[in-house]
Amino acid sequence: MDTNNWLKNGAVLPDQEVASSLYVRGQNWQLYMTAAGGYALLVTDDLYRQWTARDMTEDGLMLEMTADGFTGYVITVPAGEMISSVEYGPFGQSAQQVLAFAKAVRTSRIRTGVSLADGLYISRFSLVLPTFQDQDRTEDDLLIGRWICGGMNVPLSDTERIRKYASWLPDSARIQLLELFGLEENKSGDGNILSMPSSIDDTWEGAKTADSAASQAKKGSTPRRPRKEGAFSLPGRVELERFFREEILDVIDREEEYRRFGVGFPGATLLYGPSGSGKTFAVEKLADYLGWPVYRITSGTVGSKYIHETSQKISAVFDAAIKDAPSVLIMDELEAFLSSRDTSRGSAEAHMEEVGEFLRRIPEAAEHHVLLFGMTNMPDSIDSAILRKGRFDHMLLVGMPSAEEVRGVLEHSLEELPTEGDLELDQLADALAGRPMSDVAFVVTEAGRICVRDGRKAIDAETLREACRSIAPVKKKRRIGF
Repeated sequence: MDTNNWLKNGAVLPDQEVASSLYVRGQNWQLYMTAAGGYALLVTDDLYRQWTARDMTEDGLMLEMTADGFTGYVITVPAGEMISSVEYGPFGQSAQQVLAFAKAVRTSRIRTGVSLADGLYISRFSLVLPTFQDQDRTEDDLLIGRWICGGMNVPLSDTERIRKYASWLPDSARIQLLELFGLEENKSGDGNILSMPSSIDDTWEGAKTADSAASQAKKGSTPRRPRKEGAFSLPGRVELERFFREEILDVIDREEEYRRFGVGFPGATLLYGPSGSGKTFAVEKLADYLGWPVYRITSGTVGSKYIHETSQKISAVFDAAIKDAPSVLIMDELEAFLSSRDTSRGSAEAHMEEVGEFLRRIPEAAEHHVLLFGMTNMPDSIDSAILRKGRFDHMLLVGMPSAEEVRGVLEHSLEELPTEGDLELDQLADALAGRPMSDVAFVVTEAGRICVRDGRKAIDAETLREACRSIAPVKKKRRIGF
């Protein structure tokens, strides 16, 4: 697969539409969002010629295009029309869209006679065009069900799971789809994912914890209040501060201006890096500056011993954050919920349910002015479907602080405290470089405690050195071998 973007943000297309950002790409095609809220599909010359040579589509329906590193064809559609990768989305969110897609699948199956599992659906053509990368035929039952359920392998005929994962789809539309493809309902469902607690008491306990998930997630957050005066600052984290200012705060403050150019509320951001690097601290500082309520999703707030209950609790937290919007939603330990569906342990179906719930709710958060942040120290283990554009729009590495960053935090933390003499911050910053940000904060707090305990009038260099000696040394990894 080509890992390079064929277009840059802001590229002007042949019909004068403006490309915004890459949505998803395949071996011989790339799908972009446009500034006007529509889509632009670029395909290689070779793929386009295969379509026209086999009479799958008419020549002239797509425009020729040459850009940096790309020569091929493009078609754009406005907001309201769909171009979708059958495998990767965007997926349907209404009965009308699903029925139109299903009819296109049926028509395309007759016209093409090849696998559509890797196909590209263009609603304007009422066709699903193959990309000829997947040679295995996927039955229509699974193909339609997968598109309805956001990419999860759920057959259309599996009534219970379709109802569970696509509760927005009316039964009348589902039955119409079954009739269209001559399928019969399978009401037995999947025992793993639909298993319920074995007793009434267990059911009641599960319901109580699901109902309280939102209140647990908000526990410890501050109530809504006016934004703090002055510019946002994140001492010691220059790049992260710049990102928050330019990509988040500026878009929030000038929402109408950005919306005119097709840029909506800031999408989800993934911060990744080692434990203790200050990921959560940085987001909490941003939320404190905005004055918005904070919700959290962690294994402690939504984890459950019941297979299906975790997804219900996840949904409850999203619902609460949306109801309280504008708000901030922090998802800690992201790898615990969203690890790859290929490598996850335990019930694969249960894990698929949790990933599916996130796939559905993450784009919804931005639509309702919920600022969403994910945190992980294991980005490679997260399901690739979650990391695509449209879910997490930005991924930022937050490493352990450098000496320069530590000094910035120390200066900020000490500026309003009584100090005297040369504090020798360069030496202290060197000693604390590479340690968790919590250690830096502890040294300042411990220095203040020492002053009060010993009757000192101000913090000096010796007090800071003494405080620094109070933190545990970093353990070195033991070598194995000879």
